[in-house]
Amino acid sequence: MDLFADALWQFFETGRADLWIEREDGYLRREDVAWYFTTARDFPAHERAALEFARGRVLDIGCGAGRHALALHRRGLRVTALDLSPRIVELARARGVQDARVANACRALPFRDGEFDTTILFGNNLGLGGTLPKLRALLRELHRVTSPRGRILATTRQPSTTNPAHRAYLQQNSARGRAPGQLRLRLIFDRARGAWFDLLLLAPTELMQIAAKEKWELARVFPLENFEAGYAVVMEKTKSRKEKTRRGKI
Repeated sequence: MDLFADALWQFFETGRADLWIEREDGYLRREDVAWYFTTARDFPAHERAALEFARGRVLDIGCGAGRHALALHRRGLRVTALDLSPRIVELARARGVQDARVANACRALPFRDGEFDTTILFGNNLGLGGTLPKLRALLRELHRVTSPRGRILATTRQPSTTNPAHRAYLQQNSARGRAPGQLRLRLIFDRARGAWFDLLLLAPTELMQIAAKEKWELARVFPLENFEAGYAVVMEKTKSRKEKTRRGKI
């Protein structure tokens, strides 16, 4: 995350930053750092659609430069923004995020039970734990810190089976006993290479099954042109049979 912080700060100060993401098989992609500084009207369509469901007290996990927190502040919502990197939290504060804190979302969160109504995990942060067990642990922890009307707004992508370069990597993962969408990546910035880390991508059906085991249900799904390009979800806490009957759902 140090290289990511370096790139964000350089863009904030100069308007440019040359950041690359390398996959372990050598696949390279240039990251558009400007994207982390966009305002609400320039958010991708799936993010804008999901953000309409933000309500109450909001927890923004992996806040980066604070673009979502700032947009929700302007809507009058109270937002607590988290990031693993102290320097990224410093940047979010410098850009006007009022409540930005350092915390590791892959561990126990420093909040009371039921403290939030909405949790945001944009920028593929739903898979920031990198493995299926860590995703399930994150969903359990978010269930704890959200109210009975708690929601998760998140984005991810379906692992690509249409691009030959990506399809070969998915097959390699399966042969090694890894989840197909478990990517091993590292950042390259200013000739420096960061440590390898895992990012988990998920197909909608897979996410639905995992979420259901942790008492979350997919209430809304907003794809871009296709699920491989990306999609956003609105997850809500699973209602008991008694609650559904009271609301006339069954």
